[in-house]
Amino acid sequence: MKSTSIQFLELLHDGFCATDLNGIVLYANPRALELIKLEDYTAITLNFFRDVVKDENLIEEIKSKIAQESSISDIECNLFNRFREYFPVILTANYIRDYDGTPEGYLFLFKEMSAFKEMQVRLVQAQKMESIGLLASGIAHEFNNILSGIMPNAELIKMTTKEKANLARADMIHKASFRAANIVKQLLSFARIHEMDETEALVLNEAVSETLGILDKLFGKEIHLENRIPVDLPAIEANATQLQQVIMNLAINARDALEGSGRIIFSAEVFKNISKDQTLKPGDYIVLKVMDNGHGMTREVMEKIFDPFFTTKEPGKGTGLGLSTVYGIVKSLNGDIRVESEPDKGTRFNVYLPVSHSRLAKQESPDEVTESTSRNVMIIDDDLVVREMAGDLLDFLGHTVVKAETGEEGIELFRTHPSRFDLIIIDLIMPKMNGVTTMERIRAIDEKIKIVITSGVGHTNKKDEMLKKGADAYLQKPYSLDAFRSMFSDLFPE
Repeated sequence: MKSTSIQFLELLHDGFCATDLNGIVLYANPRALELIKLEDYTAITLNFFRDVVKDENLIEEIKSKIAQESSISDIECNLFNRFREYFPVILTANYIRDYDGTPEGYLFLFKEMSAFKEMQVRLVQAQKMESIGLLASGIAHEFNNILSGIMPNAELIKMTTKEKANLARADMIHKASFRAANIVKQLLSFARIHEMDETEALVLNEAVSETLGILDKLFGKEIHLENRIPVDLPAIEANATQLQQVIMNLAINARDALEGSGRIIFSAEVFKNISKDQTLKPGDYIVLKVMDNGHGMTREVMEKIFDPFFTTKEPGKGTGLGLSTVYGIVKSLNGDIRVESEPDKGTRFNVYLPVSHSRLAKQESPDEVTESTSRNVMIIDDDLVVREMAGDLLDFLGHTVVKAETGEEGIELFRTHPSRFDLIIIDLIMPKMNGVTTMERIRAIDEKIKIVITSGVGHTNKKDEMLKKGADAYLQKPYSLDAFRSMFSDLFPE
C-alpha cells in the first residue's frame, strides 16, 4: 500500500521530481511524467538537469542559489520534454537532507504555465486592439469629415456639368474618395469598432476584381493573382466592406503560403438547392474558391486555422486573426467556409455565400434626380466644410437649409422658431455639447421634431444606440446624395 505522502504527490496538479545531487531522477509524480512525456521514469536514466532543464546557465543558477539559500522559489523558466519541446513553468526547488542535515539530493516542484502565458498574450493582444480601435476611431472621425467635403462636391459637379472633361474628372474624384471611405471602413472593421452595414445584393466578380486590383500592387510581380469568376453568376447577399475583408484576408493568407512567388486563383460556381447540409440553411449558394500552389497544411494545422490567435508565422509577424475574422464574417452572412489542403500540394478555401433574392442597386445617372417635397432643415455641425457641403447637397435636392456651428446655437435657433423646421441633422461629436445632449434639449422644446444623428465614427451598434436614445435616423459620414434621398424618403414618405 502506498504511503500517504506518495498518494498526495500523485494527486498534485503540479510536476514533482526528487533527484540525487547529480540530478538523476529517483521519483517523478504522474503530472511530471505527463509534462516530460514519459510513461515511466525508471525505464531510462533520466537526469533532471541534463534532460529537463538543459540550459547550462539556468542549471548553474539553480545549484548556486540552493547552495547559498537552501531553496529557491518562483523562478520563471522553460523546461523541456523528451521531444525537446519546451514548456513554461514556475519552478521551486530545495535540498533533500539526511538526518544530520547533509544535502543528498534535490526536490523540484514545477507549475506548468502555458495556459497562463496564452492568456497573457491574448490580454496584450486585446489591449493592443483596443488601442488600435481608439486610434482608428479618431482617424475615422477626422478623415470622414474631410471626405464629406470632397465626395459631395464631386457628386454635385457630376450632376450639374455637361462638359465631358470635367465630368470625367469629377467621376475620378468621386471614385477615389469612395475608395478612401471604404478603406476607413476596413480599418474600423479590423479594429472591431465599425458598425457593420446591412447586407445587399452584390456581384462577386466585381468585388473580387476591385480587391485584387489593390492587392496586385502590394503583392509584387512574383505573386500572380487570377480572377476566373464568371460575370454572369447570380448576385450574393453580403455587406460590401465585409466581403472585401474576406477576399483580402484569404488572398493575404495564400500569399504567405507562397513564400515569395506563386499563383493565387479566384473562381466560383453555383450550388443550387442545398438541403442536406449540417452547416448551411437550405437554398442556393455561390461557392467562392481561393486556391494557391503554396506549401499546403497538415491536418493538425487545418483543424486550428480558424481559431483566434492561431498562427504558423514567426512571433511578431502575424496576429492569427485573419482567418478567424473571415470565419466570423462568413458565418454572420449565413454562409460557411471549408478548407482542403495537403503538405506541398497547395490549399483551397471554399466559401459558401447565399444567393441574393434582392435586386441589384440601380446606379442613378446624373439626369435622374428624384424630386421630393421641399423641407426646412437645420444642420448642426462644428466642422465648417461639412456644414457647408451638407447644406449644398440639401439645397441641390430642393430643401431650405439653416446652419448652426454648436449645439447651443442650434437650440437657440429652434427655440426662437420651433415651427419653422421639419428636420434637424446633428453631428454626434462636437465640443462643449455633444449631439445626444443637443437632441435631448431640442426634444424638450418639441418632442415631435424629427432628428437625425450623424457621425464619422462607426462604433459597434451606434445606429441602434442612437435610435434607442430617440433619434429618428442615423446617418454615417461621408454624405452622399443617395444617402440624403433615402433618408428623406424614409422620414417623409409621400
